Formats: sequence, structure tokens, C-alpha cells
Amino acid sequence: MSSLRMARRFPPKTPDPSVLLAAVCLLCVGCGINKSRLATEQLVVSDAVDRAVAEIDFGPLSGRKVYFDTKYLENVKLSPAGNVEYVISSLRQQMVAYDCRLQEKPDQAEFVVEARMGVMANDGHEVTYGIPGSAAMTTASVFLTAPVAAPAMPELSLGRRNHQQGTAKIGLFAYDRQTREPVWQSGLAKGASRARDLWLFGLGPFETRGPVRHTASSKRKGKQDEIGVSNHAYDPLDAYAGSVVFERALQHNEPQPEKETEVQTAGHTEPAKIDHQNAPLKPVAGTP
Repeated sequence: MSSLRMARRFPPKTPDPSVLLAAVCLLCVGCGINKSRLATEQLVVSDAVDRAVAEIDFGPLSGRKVYFDTKYLENVKLSPAGNVEYVISSLRQQMVAYDCRLQEKPDQAEFVVEARMGVMANDGHEVTYGIPGSAAMTTASVFLTAPVAAPAMPELSLGRRNHQQGTAKIGLFAYDRQTREPVWQSGLAKGASRARDLWLFGLGPFETRGPVRHTASSKRKGKQDEIGVSNHAYDPLDAYAGSVVFERALQHNEPQPEKETEVQTAGHTEPAKIDHQNAPLKPVAGTP
């Protein structure tokens, strides 16, 4: 009789639907691991190179014979994702697109163009929301005074985020092959690209790809090929990193058009007229 009264006083509670849904989601959670990100790293770095090269304006050297000196690019120390040959080919393509007449030997060119690479690498970081695996825990224990060997256990995470960003910085300048006068400098062209991957409950990756916008470089981007360096005297860094055209060297090597020689016609009845003051001679119609 007492047990029946207790059952009536405390009826059985039905489980909360949200708790059941969370339990089902935890049971159905998958597991995925990226074995290698080398392709993503190369993709963001090469995309950063493309964006940096696209900003270089070879217009002042259009139609001129140019030799591209790559000796300062061949021994550049880069990350494993870097590819110097890709940079050289991209710059040559940009030169050809601006009608620069590339020469195979320096003796055949009017101007010599040199290039340098300041940056060509990628940065990345990964964040795990949950309990990391044993490998990550062992790595984190290195910062302790006495590293602790973590027991073998899988990763138990609700989500994971990976971020890769590639950056490239390229600079070029040109000088006269014979006089060594400065002709042109491109300034420092920078490009950056990123890739973001997100996993939620084992589903993914949800990818995001695109460029990285730099607000600091937008101020300099509006300046186009200043003549000389006097305009940049107020800021030495701007004079070094900005685009400059040295008109004196360009005008000195400007190809001169060939002068047309006038031909006179003379007949047996009227000889040709000779101007002893080196004045232009006017053709005289001859008689048949």
C-alpha cells in the first residue's frame, strides 16, 4: 500500500528530447584526419606568387630589348612549398605580356632586369575543439619541466579548424647595360592567399579559399611610376619600396627613327639641283 502511494506521488519522468538528440549525435559522430597538407600549402604559396606578379607593371620597358638576370633567384632559401622556377616563369610571362623583348644574352639587350624574393612561404595553425589525441598531448607536454608520456588515445573532438596562409614578396629593377644608369624599379609587390578548413562532428572539410587583403599596401598602390626619387624624399622607405621610372635613362636610349633620304630625278635637259648649305633637297621632275 505504501509503495503504491510512493508511485503515485513520484511519477516516472520522461527523458528530455534534447538530451536524446545530443546522445544520438555523439554516437553518430565520424572521424577524419588529414594525412598531408602539402598540396594545400603549395596552392596558397603559388597563388600568392600569382597575385604579387600580377601587380608588377612592366609598361616603361615595353618594346625594349631586355635581359632577365635570375642569378639572385636561383639560390634562394625557401620553404618546401616554394618553387623558384615557377616564379621565374611567371615573371617572364608578365614581361612578354607587356611586350618586353626578352634576349637570351646580355650583350643583345638594352636593359638588364634583376629580381629578388623576400618571402615565399606559408604559415599554418590548427585548433581542436574537444580532447586532442595522444600525439597532440605529448607535444604539449614538452613545455613542462618533465615531459609526460600520454597514453594512447584517439582524438575526441566536436570540431577542428585548420588555417594555411601563403605569402610572397617580389622586387625588380632595371638598369642600362652599357652606362649602368638606373632605368626603372617595380617597388615591392606583395601577394597573399589563404585556405581555411573546418570540420564539425566529423563532417567536412568546409573549405574557404581566397586572397588576403592588405590595407597598408592600398595607399601605395595608387601611386603609379613616379619620375625620379625626389618625390619620395620625405619617406625613404617609400622611395625604396615604391615604383620609380628614371626618364633620363629611357630618353637617352630611345631608339631614333631612321631619316628618309630624298631622291632627285634629273633629265638630260635639266641637271639636278645641289644645295651647298645642306638644306633638304626638293625633288625635281625629270623630262622623259
